[in-house]
Amino acid sequence: MGTVEDMCRSAARENALREAPGRAVILIRPAPVKVRFVTGNAIAYTVTHVLVEWAAAGEYQVRWEASWLVKRVQNGS
Repeated sequence: MGTVEDMCRSAARENALREAPGRAVILIRPAPVKVRFVTGNAIAYTVTHVLVEWAAAGEYQVRWEASWLVKRVQNGS
């Protein structure tokens, strides 16, 4: 059984996946990405969007971003 934080993250991911902007959501192994000034991990994608997760000020965030805004980066970049 996970911690409360793990359960909150899981619930946030599930909600985001249900609200996907399009069909055919494909889950992927987390990959480091940068969106504007935020560095996080891509965890899923559709034809037009990427689901990105990150921690900001100690708070977990997850959001769909237009794929053209998401750039893959090397680990730690």
